[in-house]
Amino acid sequence: MRALATWQDKCIDSQLLVASIVGLFKQRGLDSDKLLRGTGIFTADIRKPDHLISPKQLSRLLDNALCLWPSGDLSFLLGQLWLPSQSGALTAGIFCARDLKSLGHFWHKYHWLTQPWLQTWRWQGEQEWHFLLSLDLGMQRHKQFFIELSLSSLTACCKQLLGQAWRGSISFPYSAPANLAHYYKYFGTELSFDAPLCRISMAKSLLCQPLLFASHSETHAIDFAGSKYTKPPNKPAALQPSEHPNARTLERHFNEPLASTVLGPQLTMAKNARQALLAHGFRHGLAAGIRLKLMQNTLSLPEMAQLLEISPATLKRRLGEMGLSYGQLVDESRLIKALYFLAEPEQDANSIAHSLSFSDASNFRRSFKRWTGQLPAYFRFWLA
Repeated sequence: MRALATWQDKCIDSQLLVASIVGLFKQRGLDSDKLLRGTGIFTADIRKPDHLISPKQLSRLLDNALCLWPSGDLSFLLGQLWLPSQSGALTAGIFCARDLKSLGHFWHKYHWLTQPWLQTWRWQGEQEWHFLLSLDLGMQRHKQFFIELSLSSLTACCKQLLGQAWRGSISFPYSAPANLAHYYKYFGTELSFDAPLCRISMAKSLLCQPLLFASHSETHAIDFAGSKYTKPPNKPAALQPSEHPNARTLERHFNEPLASTVLGPQLTMAKNARQALLAHGFRHGLAAGIRLKLMQNTLSLPEMAQLLEISPATLKRRLGEMGLSYGQLVDESRLIKALYFLAEPEQDANSIAHSLSFSDASNFRRSFKRWTGQLPAYFRFWLA
């Protein structure tokens, strides 16, 4: 299996986000030497093609940047610059997408090339598509920054590609900031805070609107919209979780099937992204890779370590470097699956508890309240 990127691995393209941060500092007349101090990143390196930095270096750079930047809008300004200055190998494919739905499928497959700190999960409700964001590469240390950056990138892209403001609702996994002016400016007013995960919800009608550039690139337009999402089976309690048909359904809904994706000759603009991804040393960070495996099977830490071909002590140490524990990832994976099951009316607490390997419904309810601060009924149709 392909290696999972850890805290020290060089896996982040310095010509994208890093170069944008340095550029903003120079525009504002701020000291870029102080910005780069202690990071092991040098101005000359940023100009080198294919120069990579580690998550540790990026985290230190952000520590410096957030300390030195004179206002609270750095993440929002960077998000406005994402397309095209930070979209890298995805740029051509983005401009050739037919609509936001096909663009979403394209980005979902190849975002590691430009935003490797993100892991996304998709679910189709009755009227909306829902996207859940998790952070990878230890970037939960800067959770608010990366969520603001990612969502402002999304809304800016929508405005550029649709010619209109983004419309939808967002739930943030932290308390409301004291000053919400930037949130209202960039994200609209349908906002909520203190959510268990970051959720973006968009109307299906918006996702199907043609993009401004689609008509100019008809012969090369990328359309992944043929990938349909089916409802899960109705009887989840019949089998053990490891062999459960819902586990396969979850994998189909939430995982990121990269290696199995074959792009036809008509997807000319997507080939560059695919070739770049195949040439990259990594496709997931350690946390994201573990979550993907936990979405399919319930595994203890020793079992996961064996699967990753490392010792349990090494796995604990590498997660610790990123400020994570194995228990956190188990809980988060269970929470994502629980929210998915709660969106299905035929699922009750007993069947969900069984699917998540809890001994009974009471244990499931207690754990869910520990994860979210609420009982499962509160999130019954969060992804509906």
